[in-house]
Amino acid sequence: MRPAARLKTVSDLLPIILESSMAADRLVLDWGRRNRFAGSGDRRDIADQVFAILRHYSKICALVGSTDPAMVALGARLVVHGDALEDVCALADGSPHALAELDETARDKLAHVDARYGALEPHEQAAVPAWLYRDIMASELTDAAAVLDALTQRAPLDLRVNTLRGSYEQTRQKLSDEGIRTRALPKVPLALRVEGARQISGSAVFKSGRVDVQDAGAQIAAALCEAAPGHTVLDFCAGAGGKTLALAAQMQNKGRLFAYDAEPKRLQPMQDRLKRAGVGIVQIVDDDALSGLKERCHLVVADVPCSGSGRWRRAPETKWHLTPDALDNLVTAQGDILAASAGHVKVGGRLVYITCSVIGRENMDQIQAFLQAHPNFEIDENATYGGQKGVVQLDPHNTDTDGLFCAIMRRNSP
Repeated sequence: MRPAARLKTVSDLLPIILESSMAADRLVLDWGRRNRFAGSGDRRDIADQVFAILRHYSKICALVGSTDPAMVALGARLVVHGDALEDVCALADGSPHALAELDETARDKLAHVDARYGALEPHEQAAVPAWLYRDIMASELTDAAAVLDALTQRAPLDLRVNTLRGSYEQTRQKLSDEGIRTRALPKVPLALRVEGARQISGSAVFKSGRVDVQDAGAQIAAALCEAAPGHTVLDFCAGAGGKTLALAAQMQNKGRLFAYDAEPKRLQPMQDRLKRAGVGIVQIVDDDALSGLKERCHLVVADVPCSGSGRWRRAPETKWHLTPDALDNLVTAQGDILAASAGHVKVGGRLVYITCSVIGRENMDQIQAFLQAHPNFEIDENATYGGQKGVVQLDPHNTDTDGLFCAIMRRNSP
């Protein structure tokens, strides 16, 4: 495909993604499957352009003075990719499979992009909806503006070494043998960060279960859970099982690890992942079986549904889909889940609340409300990371991870 045809495709995909509830990566992948004329390089470049736009969408719209998909796609070539004005305008030449030729008004808007930078509102500069920008800036993030800027960058690819299948050193060497270069993350002992663009899922190391794709932040949150061999552990919002696998490895495949999700269909991918990872202690439970775990667990992990604001690097479309009402509903559900999960913690046991969010209402506000309503729980300050005790906020600026929040609490009385 010519660059002009790729840009036309990007322009066509943008309104579909912004109006759909489906994940952007799924929609782009589906487009590639339907249009086999596009080579792998074409598909990769189209995806890269789409995600770059979504990360900076409101900023680009403000700078080009338009929400027209063609203008936004062209503006991104200037704003994000740093292309020259004439080169950008040349991409809209009216030829088959290209954008329509620009009129004088459109050219003028593109020509004055640099001049509009000084007039950007703070939320436009941060590429965040105005109502959400206020919430985030009012949170307890360290250098919130820098965190928001970091969330507009491309995310790295991190792997977790599965110690049930082999050692860290052996696994890293096997990846190297397949031409997959990685670097260690000193503060995350089992993490490997992939260098360069590589397909991991097709590698022998991945297929053998030696590694799982998991952001370093999620690995830190899992490590803070401190699941121990022989314990009874409940993953209360298990989903596809990413943290379940990490907990099983911590437990050295010894003990009982129960996986529950209020939406059972979300658990379906877990069985294949468990088999690949060599995990044999996980039992998926339904509502009836869950009731039998009341006050019996050494550890309960509640990785609750959330805004996903800490993952905007990976799923930037979600910040444009989120509404105030949707956030209100999430906050209500989180409080309900946290209260319900607490009932399964035995005296002396631990309750870990996790979100992939940088919004205070989903994080510390929830913990303060929970502790006020449940005086038999307290923050466990023995759980620490980076100088933070008991309550840990991660983000791409301060910890070089996705944005995650983790609160570790202990039940100190019936």
